[in-house]
Amino acid sequence: CTSCHGEDAKGNHDLGAPDLTDTHWIYGGDTQSITTTVFHGRQGHMPNWGARLSPLDLKVLALYVHSLGEAVR
Repeated sequence: CTSCHGEDAKGNHDLGAPDLTDTHWIYGGDTQSITTTVFHGRQGHMPNWGARLSPLDLKVLALYVHSLGEAVR
């Protein structure tokens, strides 16, 4: 995640990687939308992690990403 979204998860717009700590979510910031994004990727920009991580690791990752923006929601 950090290679695109940065150490602070603030994103890198030059790479097309959005800020994960704000309330502006392209595909929705709810847990299910984030889980779908992490599992399947998005339009060739966000990689598909479903083949690289275990189902449990994917769920933990989705919950972590969801928690990044909770302070501003």
